[in-house]
Amino acid sequence: MRKLLVCAGAVALFLSGPLGYAGTMYAVDSGRQFYTVDITTGAKTLLGTVSANAGTTGGLAWDPTTSTMFVTSTGNDSLYTLDLTTLTATLVGPYGDSTVVMHGLEYDDTNNTLWGASGGGGNFNFYLINKSTGAATVVGPTGATSFVNLGYDSINNALYATRSDTDSFYSVNRATGALTLIGVLGGTPVSTNPNGLAYDRDNGTMYMLDNNTDTLYTINLATGAATAVGSMGAGNLLGLAYVPGVPEPTPAAALSLIGAIALRRRR
Repeated sequence: MRKLLVCAGAVALFLSGPLGYAGTMYAVDSGRQFYTVDITTGAKTLLGTVSANAGTTGGLAWDPTTSTMFVTSTGNDSLYTLDLTTLTATLVGPYGDSTVVMHGLEYDDTNNTLWGASGGGGNFNFYLINKSTGAATVVGPTGATSFVNLGYDSINNALYATRSDTDSFYSVNRATGALTLIGVLGGTPVSTNPNGLAYDRDNGTMYMLDNNTDTLYTINLATGAATAVGSMGAGNLLGLAYVPGVPEPTPAAALSLIGAIALRRRR
């Protein structure tokens, strides 16, 4: 009986406390400076510098199935993995096309796929990237004329993009690479060079950074409208990625555990 009372008390204490997740938003700039980002204020905190072998860093993508952070190098035209503790970049492999300027990078956990989008050097294609070799295979043209960035809504299995030539928000056809306009970003201050996108599945929100206004935004997925969260401070931020937190047990799960303990004692 004492054990059951102790467990019940623990559950009561648990139910009175906060529930939720504790994920982390990361950002990287072109000079390999790596940051955490406060999603409530936009403020960034420097963690350190990505190892020099990564060259000029661009997009980030988090693969939750293997707990791997990917980073694209626009200087080396290659894909790297990134150790979040040491910030050591490890070469996966080259994209295989010297015209690629792979600013857009995003992981699709529904299809276990890494997508990329080139936005420079006359190459404005959407790519499927091999996570093991780095080889990039053209899916099709995006129709853009400048940088394209990618963000994946892992709850609703939808891939989105921004274009810096139109300051607008799009859905992405993963079979063809075509972008369909959802709406103009707008925002206050007005977004003029949208870059990294990252979806926070813990609160169901898409975030975007803009390195002209140095501002973090949230994006309305239905309209494309951008709402400023706050200043990130000066810097050429390009990549954004969210690493989900570990879910805390739910009250229902805790009560189920108590029930199982009680049933076991009766036996």
